[in-house]
Amino acid sequence: MTVVTSYPGIYIQEDASPALSVSQLATAVPLFCMNEDFGTSVIRFSSYLDMAQFFDGKPNFEDVSVSGLRAYFESGGGPCYAVSFESVVQAANLWRDSITLVVANGHDISTSVGSLTDPAASLFVVLDGPSTEITDEKQADGYTATPYAAVYYPWLTVAWSKTDIPPSAVMAGLYCKNDRSRGVWKAPANLALPGGYTPKFMVNDDLQGMYNTGRAINMIRTFNDTESLVWGARTLEDSDYWRYVSVRRLFNSVERDVRSSMNSMVFEPNTPPTWEKVRSAINSYLHGLWQQGGLAGASDEEAYVVQIGEGVTMSKDEIKQGKMKVLVGLAAARPAEFIILQFTQNMA
Repeated sequence: MTVVTSYPGIYIQEDASPALSVSQLATAVPLFCMNEDFGTSVIRFSSYLDMAQFFDGKPNFEDVSVSGLRAYFESGGGPCYAVSFESVVQAANLWRDSITLVVANGHDISTSVGSLTDPAASLFVVLDGPSTEITDEKQADGYTATPYAAVYYPWLTVAWSKTDIPPSAVMAGLYCKNDRSRGVWKAPANLALPGGYTPKFMVNDDLQGMYNTGRAINMIRTFNDTESLVWGARTLEDSDYWRYVSVRRLFNSVERDVRSSMNSMVFEPNTPPTWEKVRSAINSYLHGLWQQGGLAGASDEEAYVVQIGEGVTMSKDEIKQGKMKVLVGLAAARPAEFIILQFTQNMA
């Protein structure tokens, strides 16, 4: 609206249309599975000290779940949540806006993986490999094929714990550390375990080769008596697009960020000015991601594409029904080869 000036002075013009921007949310906030006696209430821990105080200053390191939490913080983990493993599916649904990872933490949650890896949740599940030594290819058969989960082996030992440490707990901490220092798009591999942590069993090249395809199991290895390293970054789906943990987690992050920003467009008119506002905000967000090195491509045109509009992503009927659809293509591995995401926002 144009302000009509009739006298000298300061005039104020208010714009009631909401500004839109896409912000980068936290990428690594785990929900830990605990023993059944932990209870069904979700507890947030901001640090190891916070966790120790919850247990009255005397954490029981004969409990694999408690040892896993300490290992997580010692591996670089930040704020996290915890709940009894029996309640993890319900907790993940209720807290899906706050968490990005679900960590098995020594518990068998194989029957829950299907529910936890619902694409709409944009969660990633970190699982433990067998606690015993493996020698053949059959051990991977018990894991559900999904791009939303990864398995790590072997379990770990450390002097202060009276039980073996589940590798999923340490990996969750390394995910946090890797995301902070390098970005969620960088593979969480070739990362050193914190001091004092060692694999319980040795892994050689032949064994790793058996588990490096199909439903992969990512190995933690020690080379020539040096530090122990994470030596794998594959999901449980061996497909061209979703083979790698970093690609799936990057897309999870983008989905959450874009979906969160689009929620602010509810009740806005489903018209070209709104579409341009959405396109511009997503474009700016992805340009920043590309500049950080999160997307492949020598130019932004090679790295991503954003499409929205009548006859492009929406029909007239869909517009009348109050549906706004956006197509986002990202080059996560190879320039100009886009993996397509579709976002639908009900405007009314």
